[in-house]
Amino acid sequence: MKKNFMLWMMTAILICGTSLFTSCKSDSDDDTPTKNLAEQLVGKWLYMEYDGIKAEAQESSITTFVMEGSTLKAYTSISRKEYGLWAYKQPTDVTIDGNTVTLTMKSGNITTVEKMTDIEVSGNDQYYTSLYTILRDGEEIAIMGPYRLHCTKVDKDYAPIFVGRWEGTITSDEPGFEPQPFCEEYRTDGTNTEYELVDEQWVAVKADYAEFFIDGNLLCTRWKYAGGEEQRENCIFESYTNGTMILKEVVNHDGNLYTETSTLTKVSD
Repeated sequence: MKKNFMLWMMTAILICGTSLFTSCKSDSDDDTPTKNLAEQLVGKWLYMEYDGIKAEAQESSITTFVMEGSTLKAYTSISRKEYGLWAYKQPTDVTIDGNTVTLTMKSGNITTVEKMTDIEVSGNDQYYTSLYTILRDGEEIAIMGPYRLHCTKVDKDYAPIFVGRWEGTITSDEPGFEPQPFCEEYRTDGTNTEYELVDEQWVAVKADYAEFFIDGNLLCTRWKYAGGEEQRENCIFESYTNGTMILKEVVNHDGNLYTETSTLTKVSD
């Protein structure tokens, strides 16, 4: 009887000791709790690559995720001439189902629906598989993907810096590209003016309209000269140091990707 009692006591101690050890380990693991998916997405993200290929400047977009209370919300900035998209920080509906996030944005008669799956966020890098659908008046006009996208987190807003008049030069890594002089003025009302050199003087180019928006490090412009078609251009701000601005634009010429670099200096506010 006494022997059985001792065996029972030893068993109880072993069980309690195991339970205590497990609890201590759990407490230690909880020192750095894992963020849920919504929290990981919070921030401003620039679309950079698909399936390991650089995105052209015209394809660039910015998606900003913010937590409002316990709800994840998003805002999209994008310019795509071929689909009639011109959206600056456009409110975007977010739904989360497990590890799948669906973004729905409406801009005029255009609706975009992006399904994000297999999402991975590590530091300033975000990877996910994207299936992107564009609708006009409810009718599908384009389906893109599925592609594996790479986005990078943006931590700087260039909008306040860029207002003013800038002069500089555009260069490119494309063979045979000749450096081009550049002069443009950007105003707080979202309009801009391009200048061209005439007899070594900068002269304003007449346009029916010329406007722009900046979200983070994405610059989108569109303009229309008298009698011409609308033109668009997207650029990425790379740096601003000692009064010099560097912008990059990835362009596709005959199936080859090249990078154009604008090196600009502000000449007036």
